[in-house]
Amino acid sequence: PDFRSRGGVYARLAKDFPNLPDPQAMFDINFFRSDPRPFFKFAREIYPGQFKPSPCHRFIRMLEEKGRLLRNYTQNIDTLEQVSGIQKVVQCHGSFATSKCTVCGHVVDSDAVREDIFSQVIPRCPRCSPSDQGAIMKPDIVFFGESLPEHFHNQMAADKDDCDLLIVIGSSLKVRPVALIPNSLPASIPQILINRERLPYLNFDVELLGNCDDIIGELCRRLGPGWEELAVEGPPISEVLMSNLPTPPASPHSCDSGDDASNPAISSSEAAMTSSNNIHNSPSGSKEHRNDSCLVETSEPAQEVKSNEVDKDVQEVSTSQLEPNLIKI
Repeated sequence: PDFRSRGGVYARLAKDFPNLPDPQAMFDINFFRSDPRPFFKFAREIYPGQFKPSPCHRFIRMLEEKGRLLRNYTQNIDTLEQVSGIQKVVQCHGSFATSKCTVCGHVVDSDAVREDIFSQVIPRCPRCSPSDQGAIMKPDIVFFGESLPEHFHNQMAADKDDCDLLIVIGSSLKVRPVALIPNSLPASIPQILINRERLPYLNFDVELLGNCDDIIGELCRRLGPGWEELAVEGPPISEVLMSNLPTPPASPHSCDSGDDASNPAISSSEAAMTSSNNIHNSPSGSKEHRNDSCLVETSEPAQEVKSNEVDKDVQEVSTSQLEPNLIKI
């Protein structure tokens, strides 16, 4: 869903719950323990089974089918990646697939609490005493103040050296530690943003601005044979921002060259990383082509918690990278 824009989830919850200190507080674990109602009102809107995968989901699935997806890192919690058939996915913030008791840890699948959520009844643990008001079946999504799954950190550490392209689709990248992914990758890896607006606290080699589904359709039209499923007619890409610096020499393999082409990975709302040892014909900004690696996180995985603060390192724009040019297509 749309969280941050006018008319989005946060704006609507602020009207329904005027005592909510901040709309994002519904995802704060301490606020949830004191008043879970705002979260469960939101949960009804996005609960699995009500929505179909978007063209962006299907694009990521096609990347995987063509052997070009290294990993799909998603901040989404609606399980649409699984509905789409994407296998190589990391649920950075968990999902609604299961729920767990906040007291005893009893786990159930999403169907077990569906009726309560749609009836706007706070789901209680069937194993704990009815008098224990804190025994709530909380969906297994990561709230602000909770630790991210260790799998996220372990997978990022394994993937960062195999990735040769990062695609960020439809995310503000304001939530740590996922927001740190672009700066945690080697500087030689090209990075593409597909989004409604620019992210002024981050630099990308290519920025495709507009409706994400429309942009994916346009890209698939240009990719040609093999991508017809998503190559539907729609508005053309109207704004492309690219770095002002020279493009590196073309790789022997173009980005759509067949089975031995690169494998993207996606970090998100959706983001995709691709893997191969080649840097493709893509603008590279001021990034040097080198093979050294950088750390994914500065803290230990068990200590890293989800935060809604943009890290200082993310906010600072590199002074070595020139302002992109605007190209009309």
